Amino acid sequence: MELDLAVLGHVSIDHIRFPGRDEILYPGGAAAAVATSAALAGARVGLITKVGEDFPREWLEKLASVLDVRGVQILPGRTIHIYMIYHENGTVDAPVDMGVARNMGETQIPEEYMNAKIFHIAPIPPEEQLKALKRLEGKRISLDFNPTYIEDYAKRTELMREIASRVEVLFPNEREALTITKARDVKRAAEVLYEWGAKVVVVTRGERGVLVYDGDFREFPALPISPHEIVDPTGAGDAFAGGFLAMYSRGAALEDCVRRGLERAREVLKKTGSWSV
Repeated sequence: MELDLAVLGHVSIDHIRFPGRDEILYPGGAAAAVATSAALAGARVGLITKVGEDFPREWLEKLASVLDVRGVQILPGRTIHIYMIYHENGTVDAPVDMGVARNMGETQIPEEYMNAKIFHIAPIPPEEQLKALKRLEGKRISLDFNPTYIEDYAKRTELMREIASRVEVLFPNEREALTITKARDVKRAAEVLYEWGAKVVVVTRGERGVLVYDGDFREFPALPISPHEIVDPTGAGDAFAGGFLAMYSRGAALEDCVRRGLERAREVLKKTGSWSV
């Protein structure tokens, strides 16, 4: 089976801690969020990641119900654990135990995945993204970012320029686009990323919608959703990327890719957790 999309990146165990409440565990990780969204949008998807022996079997079965998990390596040790600790004063701590998720850019890719139409590299440290890009040279690749690595984006301009030069589709949010390029406005940031080599720059702007630049600018409003429908904003950007790529991998017009991405983002806002399943 030829895949439409192969997604490389983290799959995590997320711990949510609110003051005075019991800890809640959710399946997380941007790679799984993108992959499940794309699968529910109709794409044939394979997931490339590393988890530990503590990764719940029922979560792996949930993934396997919608996508190909031959690229999920189960290794001795712990899965990456992400802790979201909310304090009464409104601050949030987010320590991370990387476990077996180090060197993600070196993760083994099944031979059966190598003919995928698109490879997506989810947020991992930029130097690991570059490792993966070099291994996949000659393939069609999309890539996105995460505020976790915002200091790297600000300081390592030449690394970010090389990453952009190797990618067909980039998915920064507005803050990431401005930080990476040092531009003063988002349209100029999109132009810079395009000048660096990205063929399509897709800037997500939350409730203000999406800006796309591929030599021409196109702006798309967010789909309407009432505040009482929003259960959890986690993973909306990943769900958008998954929906977009499900259509893009099959040659759809950019307008249709954006529309499907916005539909998937709206759906994930209505549920708890970042996965679409």
